Amino acid sequence: MLIKTNKVLKTRAQKLAKEMGLPLSTLINNYLREFIIERKATFYAPMPNKKTARMIEEARRDIKAGKNLSGPFTTAEEAIAYLKKL
Repeated sequence: MLIKTNKVLKTRAQKLAKEMGLPLSTLINNYLREFIIERKATFYAPMPNKKTARMIEEARRDIKAGKNLSGPFTTAEEAIAYLKKL
């Protein structure tokens, strides 16, 4: 099987697999088996940087305090009309 992947990603994965005493092909085969059996693919989102994390936390505080919120809207048209007023 030939697959295209990022060279840096492949190199890092090979290095880690070697450190664990496993060939990279064993890990890939295991992932493919799990994909077939579970019929799902798991993706992990990277952790946000400090600026984004601060913004997320600020938004959570605003939501909890009930400020800086819009809506709820019952239709898309209602939401679009609101946005056009801004």
